[in-house]
Amino acid sequence: MAGKTFNNNSDQSINVTLLIRQGNDVGKPSLEQDFSINAGESKFIEYGNATNIYLNGLVFQWKDESSQSMSTDRQEVIARGSAPTFDWVLNTHSVININSAKGLDISANN
Repeated sequence: MAGKTFNNNSDQSINVTLLIRQGNDVGKPSLEQDFSINAGESKFIEYGNATNIYLNGLVFQWKDESSQSMSTDRQEVIARGSAPTFDWVLNTHSVININSAKGLDISANN
C-alpha cells in the first residue's frame, strides 16, 4: 500500500478522486479511490496495494460559486516520465499541495 499527504491550500472544499495505476502500465484503466478535503485541511491518504502503488492522475470536483454549479477538472498520465512531467510530480513526492481546484493547480514536495 502507498500513501501521500494532501494539503488543501485552496479556499474550497474539494472532492478528490485518485486515479491509481494498475502495475506499471499507464494504458490500463485506472483504479479509483475518493476522499474529501476541506479548505486548509491536511490528510494522509493510503491507496493501492502491493502492486498498484503509482498514481495515474487526479480528479477534483468542487462547488464553483461563480457559475453556481459543480465543476470538475481531471488530469491523467499518458506516459511515464521524468521531471517535470505530471507522472514525476505525482510519483516522486510524498506531499501533494492543492493550490486551487480550478485548473488542477498542484505542487509537490517531500
